[in-house]
Amino acid sequence: MSDSSESDASPPPPPRRRGARARDVPFSEMTIVEKQVAMMMRQRDEEDAERHRLGQRAEALRKDGEAALIALGDLDEDSDSEAEDDDVAGAMGRARRDARRLGTLVRITAPGSNPAPPGGRGPPAPVDVIVRAMTPAELGMAYAWMRRDQRRYEGATKFWDNASAGIQSAFEEPDPPGHPTLLDAPGVAPLPRVVGAFHPALGPAPVAFALLKDDGLTVDAMGVRQGLRRLGIGAAVARRFIDRARAAAETRAGPPTYDVDAVPAAVAFWTALGFERAKTGADSPTTKVMRRLCGDVAMTLELVADPPEPEGGEWWAPKSARGGGGEKDAARRVGWSSDDD
Repeated sequence: MSDSSESDASPPPPPRRRGARARDVPFSEMTIVEKQVAMMMRQRDEEDAERHRLGQRAEALRKDGEAALIALGDLDEDSDSEAEDDDVAGAMGRARRDARRLGTLVRITAPGSNPAPPGGRGPPAPVDVIVRAMTPAELGMAYAWMRRDQRRYEGATKFWDNASAGIQSAFEEPDPPGHPTLLDAPGVAPLPRVVGAFHPALGPAPVAFALLKDDGLTVDAMGVRQGLRRLGIGAAVARRFIDRARAAAETRAGPPTYDVDAVPAAVAFWTALGFERAKTGADSPTTKVMRRLCGDVAMTLELVADPPEPEGGEWWAPKSARGGGGEKDAARRVGWSSDDD
């Protein structure tokens, strides 16, 4: 997407013309097949126009977010560079360096392995990553670093080019995803479809973002700012969602396992979080095909050691267990396949 943007009120791009007959023949004179094709084309044009409008709104937020970060000294040429000399280090590099020096960055360790020092001596305890809803201004800052990362770093995921319209659409959804049973469950606070991850030592901008699936539990996509990877942020975000899914499983508001399809490079990441390779044979035909094409590895985590017995009718149970009479698999909750930690 270019730096220039039009106002949200500007007209959508003109529909693409796909053939003389669809363009010239009145709808009433078309054959049944031609009418079906014409309706499909019209629907595609409407979807293209909506993506264009979403892209415009995302671009407007990105411009505001970029200006906000620049005003804070971020997004300079060496923003992610870390050095002892403040004149050499970039804004984000200085923040990361100072947070690490103070010991306030999150650590990838088992719970309880970093007890507080006695009598208040020693460095402060690591600060948790906060996962919450984002404001439009915060999403704009995330858009700004997404676009900058993909332009600066070779091999960076192109979230801005390929997913900004989808993220914007999800951000604008009015209601949180998830079954009513999940949303009403104790200890499972509803979350919007798009959430941000924040760390108080690293400034006001999101350090990562995540996109939830329809089930309201599983992350569909996640990205960590390129200059903040390998600091434990991705693992911290993953643990927040795992803990939330565990709370749901303890009251039958969610499934007793957390299942992900991990790309081969992310297997070690998920293994460090306690996941194991899942037994094969329970996949739907679509999942089997995608696994063969992409090489994804099915991994699973037991959320509760002694899960409550299903009472019947749970939204996450196989249809046969819900009384539907079918043998289809339960909806798999596919996790994000990033190795960002």
